[in-house]
Parts: sequence; structure tokens; C-alpha cells
Amino acid sequence: MNLIGKSADPQFWSEIKNKPEFKPMLEALKRDFENDGMDEIPTTKFSKFRLFHDIGDRSIYQVDFFKRQHRMFMLTAMALIYPEEPKHLERLQDTIWEMCDQFVWALPAHMPNITENNNSELDLDSTTVGYALALIKEMLGDRLHDLIKSRIDAEIDRRIVKPFLAQRWHWEFRENNWTTVCSGAVGCTLMLNRPEIFDLVQDRINHNMATYIENGYRDDGVCTEGAGYWSYGFGYYLTYAEMLKTYTNGRVDITKGEKVKNIAMFLQKLYLDENVVVNYGDCGSRITMPIGYFYLLKTMFPNGVELPPESTFSYDVHYFTYFLNSFRLYDPSFASAKLSKNAEYFMADQGWYTKRTPKYGFGCRGGSNGESHNHNDVGSFIFSKNDKQVLVDMGGRPYTRQYFEHPGRYDFLETSSRGHNVPIINGQYQGNGGERATTSFENGEVKMEFACIYHQEELTKLLRTFKPDENGVTITDEFAGAKEFTERLVTPFEPTIEDGKITVEDITVTFDKALASARVETETHALELELNGEIKKGQTMYLISIDVKEPKDKFTFRIDA
Repeated sequence: MNLIGKSADPQFWSEIKNKPEFKPMLEALKRDFENDGMDEIPTTKFSKFRLFHDIGDRSIYQVDFFKRQHRMFMLTAMALIYPEEPKHLERLQDTIWEMCDQFVWALPAHMPNITENNNSELDLDSTTVGYALALIKEMLGDRLHDLIKSRIDAEIDRRIVKPFLAQRWHWEFRENNWTTVCSGAVGCTLMLNRPEIFDLVQDRINHNMATYIENGYRDDGVCTEGAGYWSYGFGYYLTYAEMLKTYTNGRVDITKGEKVKNIAMFLQKLYLDENVVVNYGDCGSRITMPIGYFYLLKTMFPNGVELPPESTFSYDVHYFTYFLNSFRLYDPSFASAKLSKNAEYFMADQGWYTKRTPKYGFGCRGGSNGESHNHNDVGSFIFSKNDKQVLVDMGGRPYTRQYFEHPGRYDFLETSSRGHNVPIINGQYQGNGGERATTSFENGEVKMEFACIYHQEELTKLLRTFKPDENGVTITDEFAGAKEFTERLVTPFEPTIEDGKITVEDITVTFDKALASARVETETHALELELNGEIKKGQTMYLISIDVKEPKDKFTFRIDA
């Protein structure tokens, strides 16, 4: 059974280079090849492998780890599109050989310890490497040497099939991207390489996928992990769903239902400007998306899904299945979105709100502080102008062991509420946990009650109201049980403070100077880890505090674009 359609057709691939619609993808691929295609295959050294467990760093090892994968994907694409040049296939087979020799396909950061000779840890990377190898074998077929094909089969059996059958894995019970990436990659690998085994475990994998949809999302389709993790987790959900539908001759289709469609439409609700999105949690504010992912979305959900602005398209071959999609799922009727300057969305179940106007973009969030990739930021907001965030969400910091350790995770500026646009009450920041804000949207106002997030018995009320209009947003906090109350604003731009007016880049924040006074302090947004375990200092962040004098029960400030 052909499970990959045109991807298995050599003629389809060899004709691509003559089609002008694929020029951007081919140019990106050629740039990759010119930069890296002739280099030696990166090695994975033990001295780098152990760094995560020694000092908490994961980036040094992962540079070579992902560079090797990138080389394999790039050379596969080159071998498919330019079969007349045998050097691409030769270098690809060398790289596959090295991949099969690699000690473990999992990342050290995802392994419980490194004291055992464990080659069969199933994580995000080992499962997706297995799937990539099965896919490469299927696409290139007899062009691969028999020994290369035999090694792929043997390593998939050793590293993927046997470990999956031997136990239930922690990610099968999660509600985030791990569940679908790992389950979907294993499922696709089995359909391609071991269909007789897939028949035995199909129900198990389908149950994992259903868990992700049922428990990882509410009906509004919001991915609380953010846009990047949405494309990762939901992308593998759809990749598996597409192959499963073909495998079952259309009998099993897990893309049906309004909730799944709402998840597919998630990103288009996050844009605050052409290149700026809402980025709560560990995501960045500027995002590029593989265009092949959106071709998959558009193919499966032709009514409702909008392609993002062309300026945000990515043609990176490292997102391998999406890069292949950019060719095999291309449809001339697909067009990038012309981002409307007037849009408003309220996602009621998670309490997220976004608004775009010709002058500014705005987003705020309710929800809880008990989410995957969580930051303590309930009630926070983002204000953007001229295609950049001005009052910001910093996103995450470098992924180190220390960053994911509890409770220390919430000591960091990026994760603590002290680094978000939320109040500081009685000198205390928000707590971490599953308590939820109560959020509503009516008559153009977002109202959010979130006193429970602060874990203070004396704080019996905290009602934040956002009232946007064509020029800006008025924010009012009503509270009871607050002896001290400080509004916090975060920006990477140096502010000017004078007589109840704060000027930050292109916006102004005003408040009644008889009721409060403003001050500013600075901290640094972190960069990667040094070899001695210390964090490199990054961008200066300005933390503006508006201290309310003798707080009564209400305080209002105004942001104008």
C-alpha cells in the first residue's frame, strides 16, 4: 500500500526543479546545501553528551545532534529532486550510516540518567528520527543500498518498536505536544515499516491522540503551550491522521468535529501585527511557520483556515515532513492571508482575547498557572505597535535543567509574575497552580477575576477590566484586601517617566499622579549557558512599577498608541 502518495513517485520529484511555484523552497534548499552539504558529518561526543547532567546545558550537544539530522533531511531532498547527481545519495547514505551508529537518538535532557547503557529511550527526538528514516526508506526505495535499508529496519526495531511494545510511556498520559509527537511518529513508523505490529497497537495510539484533543484543549481550540508547540503537537496529530486515513481506506478519520477545526484555526487568532503574535509561556513573539504545515491544514480544513502572511513563511528543510508537504500538497488556489487591521477574538474557554486595529495590537489572557510550559502570568497582557511588542511578554529563557526544575523554575524573571504585566500585591507575586481566573467578554470589555491566583487569604477580590478602543486600552483593577498594590509593566525599551505619564517607544501610559507614582528598575533577559554553568546576560528589560498610594479599592491606567 502506498501511504505517502506523490512522495513515493520519482517522476514527481524530478519534475519539481522545473516548476516556478517551487522556486522559494528550492532556493532555500540549495542555500542549505552550499552551506553544509559538503561538510563532514558532525560527531556526537561524550564530553558534550554529559553536559546536561553535569551543568544543566543542553544546547552544546544539541547543535551537533540537530546538525546531523538537518544534513540527513537536506540530502534526502537533494537526492529526490536531483537524482542525476549521485553525490547526494552517496552522502545521504553515509549520514544514515552514522545515524544508525549513534549511541542514542533521544536527547540527554530527556533521559532519566546517563549511568546506564540505554539506547532505547523514547522521546520527541528518537521517535521522530525513527519516523524520518522509515519515510526516507519508503521514498527512495531501491535507490538505497540493501545494507542501508537493512540497518534502518534493524535500528527501528531495536530503538522504536521493541521499547514501545515493552511498556507504556509517560508521554502516552500527557496532555501536551509530547503525546502526539511521540505517538504520531511511532504510529507512522509502524504503518510504513511494521504494519503487522501497527494493527496490534492502533487502538492504543488512537487513544493517545484522543487524550491530546480531549484533555489538552478546550472547545475554543487554544493551545496554552503557545503557537510553536501548537504547530509541533497538532502538526504530528495531523500527519498521523492523514496516513491513518489512507492506511484504513478512509474508515478512520480523527480530524472530524468542531473542536479539532477550532484547534486548526488557532494561529490566525494570535496575530497582533504582520510579524507579531501572542506568545505566552515559552514561545517567542516573532514566529515563522513551515508553509508545508499550512498546506496540510488547508488541505484538511479548506473552509476556515487562513494561511499566514507571506512574510512569516518558512522553507526550512529541518522541518522535514512539512518541507515535503510544501511540494506534495501545493495547490495554486492556496494564497497567503492579507492580514486584516481590524480583527477581534475572544476565546472563552481559556479566557484569551486578541484585538488588532490600524494603530495597535493587544492581547490578554486568563486561564491558570498550572499549564505545560507555564509562566505565572494570569491577567497579563501584550501591547504592540509598528510591528513590535512594546509592553511585552518576554517568552522563555534558555532550556536548561535548572529551568525546568520545580520549584526553582518560578524564581526566574521570565517565568515569575514579576516579569509580566500583572500586579504585585502586598509585596507578593503570583503563585503556581491550577486555580483558574473567571473571564468574560461583554460590551467590548474583558473582565477577569483572578484573586485566587495570588494565594493570599486576605485578598478577596481582584477584578481586572480591559476596555480597548480605537486609540488604546484602559485598564482598571478593583481589589479588596490589598494593603500594598503595584502595577507592573515590562518593556525592552528605556522609558521616560514624568508627571503621571510614562513614554515607552511609540506609546504612552497615563495615570493619576495623585494616586500613584512610577519608578523603573532593570533586569536582563537570559541567553544560553556558559560552560561553567553560568547564564550569559542578554537584553536589558525595564520593569516599570506604578506604586498605588494608600490603596483603597480601585486603580486605573491608560495605554495610548
